[in-house]
Amino acid sequence: MKYIFDFDDVLFRTSKERGHPLFKEYQFSVIEKAGVPMSKILEYYEKERLNQFSLKKILNHFSLPGSLYQEIIAQSKNFINHEVIETVKRLGSSNCIILTYGDNEFQIDKIEQSGIAPLFAKIIPVPGSKQETLEKLCREFKDEQVIFIDDSAKHFENLDPIKCVNLKTILYTGGPLDLSPFV
Repeated sequence: MKYIFDFDDVLFRTSKERGHPLFKEYQFSVIEKAGVPMSKILEYYEKERLNQFSLKKILNHFSLPGSLYQEIIAQSKNFINHEVIETVKRLGSSNCIILTYGDNEFQIDKIEQSGIAPLFAKIIPVPGSKQETLEKLCREFKDEQVIFIDDSAKHFENLDPIKCVNLKTILYTGGPLDLSPFV
């Protein structure tokens, strides 16, 4: 069995799960402390978030020093979702893959700095839809059940049931991840 995990808001507390520190809020607070009004940060984010938002791009946009990038990224370890990571550890790295949407460098840097990269056989950032990559992974592991865990149902839409006959999807809504029906 192969398990494909989304990164943001599944393995990494980016923006959704309340009651925990969130990376998006943290990075925006550092940018605000550097002198950019929060209203300008949020305006930029809303405009750019669907165009592969990148921390480096926002820092450049506001002419902030590049050293802030490393300062912010270095804190990634504080935003991992320990409940889901414990599940990943039980499944074994050879069975787990990260499939994440976003700016390649930004996603890889967050994953590496969070310390979870060794827990996964593959890390696949995609600049657009996850559909083609999911279908390719289903073909690659055609003799195995493939479980895809994501926090957004839109990533389950439009998947070709013939190309993904071995795929089961789980909509992650927070908290512990129950994979018992699939293990």
